[in-house]
Amino acid sequence: MFVNQRYIPNSSFVLALLDFAALVLAQALIFGEVYERLQLASAWQAGAFLTPYILTNILFLYAVGCFRQDTLINPIGSMSRVPVALIFTGGLLFFYLHYGLAAVYSNAAVFRSISACAIIVLTTTGISFGAASASRMLFYFMIRRHWFRRRILVIGTGQRGAYLQSLMNQATHKAVSNLMFVPQSVLGIADSISSPAETVSSTAIIAVGNKSIEELAEELGVDEIVVAVDERRGLSIKRLLACKAAGIPVTEFATFIERETGRVDLRWLELSWLVYSHGFQRRALDIAIKRVFDITLSLFILAVTCPVLLAAMLAVYIESGAPIFYRQERVTSFGRAFRLIKLRSMRQDAEKAGAQWASVNDSRVTKVGAFLRKSRIDEIPQLFNVILGDMSLVGPRPERPVFTAQLSKAISLYDLRHSVRAGLTGWAQINYPYGASVEDSRKKLEYDLYYIKNYSIIRDALILLQTLRVVIWNTGAR
Repeated sequence: MFVNQRYIPNSSFVLALLDFAALVLAQALIFGEVYERLQLASAWQAGAFLTPYILTNILFLYAVGCFRQDTLINPIGSMSRVPVALIFTGGLLFFYLHYGLAAVYSNAAVFRSISACAIIVLTTTGISFGAASASRMLFYFMIRRHWFRRRILVIGTGQRGAYLQSLMNQATHKAVSNLMFVPQSVLGIADSISSPAETVSSTAIIAVGNKSIEELAEELGVDEIVVAVDERRGLSIKRLLACKAAGIPVTEFATFIERETGRVDLRWLELSWLVYSHGFQRRALDIAIKRVFDITLSLFILAVTCPVLLAAMLAVYIESGAPIFYRQERVTSFGRAFRLIKLRSMRQDAEKAGAQWASVNDSRVTKVGAFLRKSRIDEIPQLFNVILGDMSLVGPRPERPVFTAQLSKAISLYDLRHSVRAGLTGWAQINYPYGASVEDSRKKLEYDLYYIKNYSIIRDALILLQTLRVVIWNTGAR
């Protein structure tokens, strides 16, 4: 489904709704009793309390990755993330009860007791876990019954069709998609000549006979048509238009890949598609809102993490002395160089041999530095770069000028990532592990281009939320 031109997988949306419904029912039972005993139980008061708490639960479930497509197909992986989210919401609930509700309501003195609040939080967290477990049991029952499986008719059995088949055969997509292939001759195009390794397996190809594409779509009950032809000359647009007029979505190959993978696939990219497709909209108002968002949230995070930063600075100094901070030249928007600030996590002579990418178990990293890198604490000082306007909270990660020069020559469209400010976190960082090669940089560029093309302040907020998952599960740090 699409919300404001943004694609949300039906399975993720349904699970979020199930979680919300289960949490509402479960929490209403306990908090209805609490409100009644405190004589606070009007409908709007109960709703005013329950709604933000339950929405906070949903946000943290999202933040730890419970609604990601790769998590949805793994019941154990999904359930293991739920307690992590509930620990965060339980902590927030404790502060709300003990410092908020007790101050607002004079007859809520029970919440001034830490033990009473702890009991309520533990009970609530247990109920929330049970509710989330129940909603997931129902969800996986629906998955096994193929309730979310879309019937997709792919036109094209050549190289593009074969690529789609290999892509959608991955477990993440296979659980919710059923691809059926027909040759491009169904649209009046001569079939392309490809090697057996570059064609769709014969078992997935539907016999066409004398049927038109409209008749096939109706007979098979398809939910979507994807045009993945290798040659467009002679393509019958009228037949596709007839399908679209009949209510069947018709999607172009590159658009389908972008939607399903969350990246702009450079292998099949045609510049004309990039020019004419939706995206790359940056209004002055959007830029202003993003800047206010960056400054406000950076100041808040600095205030909250100040004790952690001071402790980390002391640890760096005790282990290896000064300097505590490390300044390094990086590249941001429009190719402008700036000095990035980090807590020093390597030896002072780490780059005596010149600039190089960090590697697994890098011997240059100190013991304290290893912890700072894994916890991302070493990146807290970059918030000052955000406040100064060198960086944004969300955007492509800034690279060093020497690497930028190399990658610009090796990777097509690499400089497009410099059309926006570099970011502290980003779409590539939460979807792809740390890379130290040209191929890794190419993959990350595909995610960066997707982010730049589909930018919105809401997407920025969601990326920041998902960064919590990256930090907790320590993905990508070196």
